[in-house]
Amino acid sequence: MEEKTINIMDLVMLGLRHIWAIILVAVIFAGATFSYCKFLITPTYSAKAAILVTNGAVITSYEETTDKVSGSDIQASLILSNTIVDILHTDNVYKKLELNLGAGYDYRTLKRGTSVARRNEDTLFIDVSFTSADPKEAMRIANKFVDVACEYIPEFIPSSRANVASTATSASQTYPRTMMATGVAGVIGAVLAYIVVFIIDSLNRSIKGEEDFTNNFDVPLLGSVPDFENAESGGYRKSRGKGGYSNGY
Repeated sequence: MEEKTINIMDLVMLGLRHIWAIILVAVIFAGATFSYCKFLITPTYSAKAAILVTNGAVITSYEETTDKVSGSDIQASLILSNTIVDILHTDNVYKKLELNLGAGYDYRTLKRGTSVARRNEDTLFIDVSFTSADPKEAMRIANKFVDVACEYIPEFIPSSRANVASTATSASQTYPRTMMATGVAGVIGAVLAYIVVFIIDSLNRSIKGEEDFTNNFDVPLLGSVPDFENAESGGYRKSRGKGGYSNGY
């Protein structure tokens, strides 16, 4: 007996034969994940604002203009922005934020919920985002943070300038990603269902027909024995009532 060979068509046909079982498991996984994300997890929201920092030689106010900005000033401002990001990670700026927000806030909690990073390596913009279970609170704290930062930065580095580039006007849900999680769970359910079907089919060594026999054994097929039980409940029984075997047996 030769080892049973598996090709792509065998795998496809196996999936098609059990397609409804696979779909059912996928729907169960997706539905359970959707329900968990929708009703059991507290969502979190993130609001983003931004500041623009320079070394003082670059004018950033809309009311002011200058024709004397040099490339060295721009380069110095780009280098400075890295330092500003480090400054905005220190505890003191969050202690100032705590004082501005009033009672009920702790600077350590505020620091954990805040993200500060340069938008990219070629820009003077620094993005600030705050994450909270309340979207309105996320916007309020993000906007308050950039206000505090623009006051704090020149105090820390007198030659620098900082302006609010944009304020948070909305907050997007960052967790959970319900639709993404639902889709991934559905795919995982379908894959797991197919794996179980494949294992059960692989353990089944019974011969299911002439084609199955010739595909798995390198010996000639001389004949086959009819399934009399099915024949008795099917064609034979019908033909007996007419006085003969119309199927030719």
